[in-house]
Amino acid sequence: MTPPSERRRSPRAEMVGRMFGRLPMIERQLVVRDISLGGMSIETPMALEAGAVLQFVLTLGDGAGVDVSGRIVRCVEVAGSDGRVFVSGVEFVDVEPDGQQVPDLIDRADTPRG
Repeated sequence: MTPPSERRRSPRAEMVGRMFGRLPMIERQLVVRDISLGGMSIETPMALEAGAVLQFVLTLGDGAGVDVSGRIVRCVEVAGSDGRVFVSGVEFVDVEPDGQQVPDLIDRADTPRG
């Protein structure tokens, strides 16, 4: 069996503390653990149903952000210090025609601020 890292089409960039997300059904900010051109890993206080397509708003600390649609590929419960925490793998769907929203946000997150 091929390790998951070898199946990915694009490398993941760690985003903990640099990028956050929102879902209309959750009042709290989501933690974006990592992100790539094809998807992301997020932490939520509730389980998300595998196969569901949801609209996310991804933002950086400076307010830059994008709206993206993503399909929940998997969701597992992990031990959390603040109660129940679920980690979900999300595959981006319906990417904009120019395909630059997510790459631009990743680049902006990786650019040092002076």
